[in-house]
Amino acid sequence: MNKLKLTLENCYGINKLDSNFDFSKGRSFVVYAPNGVMKTSLANTFNDISNGENPKERLHGNSPICTATIDNNPINPAEIFVIKSYQDKYSPDESISTLLVDEVSKTEYDKIYSDILKKKNALIVKLNKTSGVKKDDLESLILADFKEKDFFKLLNDIDLTTLDENFSNISYATIFEKDVIEFLKKPEVVGNINAYIEKYNALIDKSKYFKKGVFNPTKADNVAKALTTESFFKAEHTIKFSGDSDSITSDEDLKAKLLAEKKEILENKELKKVEDEIKKVSVIKLREILEKHPILPELKNLNNFKLKLWKSYLKNEELSIKELIETYANGKEKLDEIEVKAQSQRTLWDDVVGKFKSRFFVPFEIEISNKSNAILGKTSPNILFKFINAKTGVPKEMKRQELDGIEILSQGEKRALYILNIMFNVEAKIKENAKTLFIIDDIADSFDYRNKYAIIQYLKDISKQDFFYQIILTHNFDFFRTLESRKIATYNNCLFSYKTDTEIKLVKAEGIKNPFINDWKNDLSNPKKLIASISFVRNIIEYVDGEANPDYLKLTSVLHWKADTENIFVSDLQSIFTTAIRNITFPSMTLTDKVVDLIFNEADKCLIAPDGINLENKIVLSIAIRLRAEAFMISKIADKRPIDGSQTGKLFGRFKKEFKGVRDTEITLLDEVCLITPDNIHVNSFMYEPILDMSDLHLRELYKKVKVL
Repeated sequence: MNKLKLTLENCYGINKLDSNFDFSKGRSFVVYAPNGVMKTSLANTFNDISNGENPKERLHGNSPICTATIDNNPINPAEIFVIKSYQDKYSPDESISTLLVDEVSKTEYDKIYSDILKKKNALIVKLNKTSGVKKDDLESLILADFKEKDFFKLLNDIDLTTLDENFSNISYATIFEKDVIEFLKKPEVVGNINAYIEKYNALIDKSKYFKKGVFNPTKADNVAKALTTESFFKAEHTIKFSGDSDSITSDEDLKAKLLAEKKEILENKELKKVEDEIKKVSVIKLREILEKHPILPELKNLNNFKLKLWKSYLKNEELSIKELIETYANGKEKLDEIEVKAQSQRTLWDDVVGKFKSRFFVPFEIEISNKSNAILGKTSPNILFKFINAKTGVPKEMKRQELDGIEILSQGEKRALYILNIMFNVEAKIKENAKTLFIIDDIADSFDYRNKYAIIQYLKDISKQDFFYQIILTHNFDFFRTLESRKIATYNNCLFSYKTDTEIKLVKAEGIKNPFINDWKNDLSNPKKLIASISFVRNIIEYVDGEANPDYLKLTSVLHWKADTENIFVSDLQSIFTTAIRNITFPSMTLTDKVVDLIFNEADKCLIAPDGINLENKIVLSIAIRLRAEAFMISKIADKRPIDGSQTGKLFGRFKKEFKGVRDTEITLLDEVCLITPDNIHVNSFMYEPILDMSDLHLRELYKKVKVL
């Protein structure tokens, strides 16, 4: 993998991005992306690509365009691994198998198992409707009734061809409801049922057409219904009962003959007397069933009747059962293969946990109490967190859901658990020598410094693998600089992103360590860089001699509007710079020019500067904004006494007190000046993230408004 070419339009808020990543000069890139520019959008785009999907544009519905090639060939989705800033991978409802196995195998396992589970659940829903048994209880109940342990084995082995009658219109839940069972077990009820069956069988034996255990009134009705439904007699067919000389030629003749024969049985006075005795004391729902269905003989053997009911329900769903068994049979071999692989990676999991414990600082130990079953994917991993009492040394074990419930972990510690899962997948890829492009979205966000550096160390490990490539996205400038200083990404592979009106651009990150030392010091002939260096030189003087130093005070008058501000010249800057910093070359320029005029002239030029990061432009604009704002306030307020310390804020306080309700528009604008400019002017080697995050368009607009005060 050498060159990644990326062309995007309308992808998750990215209007346009056209960029190349040349991995031949370094396998890791790090991109500083202010919030709202591109970071998460790019991660989401690559996540879609990795899933074989086209990226989306959710807000405006524009058609997305996405082209990603590696060395002029379409990128392989299987080689992309997106690491988002945080996902709760340990939530039990987010995974089917929760296999402790590499991500590719886990995804394949989940897909196969999901297909099986989908068809299984569909069957259970159908059985629930016919049986009345709760969906959550149905599988365990049917297995118990058939004395089986495996649902799929039961469905595969069950013989539905031996089913004499179909009882699918009778509810299992009603027949085997607690009160019904208790009623049917009463001695007097048992006696009545036995008397009924004895009389019923005697009548069947005398019947001309019915035969005990072979052809009863219920089956006769089923035959009559089937012949009517299939238009048997309309096709001019006839039937003849055994012992009869005449043939039956119509539905009406058949129904009349059967009705006459059934009357001898179903309207027998002795039989009805016994049946009425049972119904009289029965629970309501059972009585309703007995009135519609002659099933009293079945109630003599309830265990056998349970199986007949289940077989009746299953008989109606033979097609669904066939599809489920085929899906299960086709997927089982692959599931078994992945489970064997998961077993072989058990040591790898332990190794990752050990590495995690050694690098990350968290107030607990981690164990998996059901490791074998979890690795096999049969159950979710039961992760235990052990907190050791500092006084007694006694451990306290808690499960993940318990931690969430009492909010005992910080956000950083929760994220550390997410990192643990990522580490496992990365280590699995190392073991398989799997070429991978990692897209990493602010992985160190919300971590304390110790754990942040543990992540940096792990990113360093990733960068050492010859078959791993990284694009690390972050909005944390300190983290961005550290990745460069630790040589995870080379200087040339450190990029800034910024947004224009039409697109996102990536540019080389100049001055990552310190803009004054690495860029401005050697280019002071650029007036903007000269002006931007003033606050840094002032800091050096303050550090060496303190705030009483005359040069410190003079530079303060450059950054704040003082009595002598308009009488400071470029020659003064030359004297101060060359005195404060040895071997510095001050540029050839008109030394008699006023510094404040130089600042305002360069600020005006910034208004028409091309788009970009423009660090020095932003500082020049910030200084110019503050100077014009202070000059305006001083010209208007009555109290013009000199101010020591934070002059802008104190001037604004005086202005606001004097003109509140009179100059509210100006007060609103000056409040914005006080809010924005301090962090943008006092740039040092530790922190200038605020000014990088801010669009210079905002500063340009603010300067225009202040300029006309």
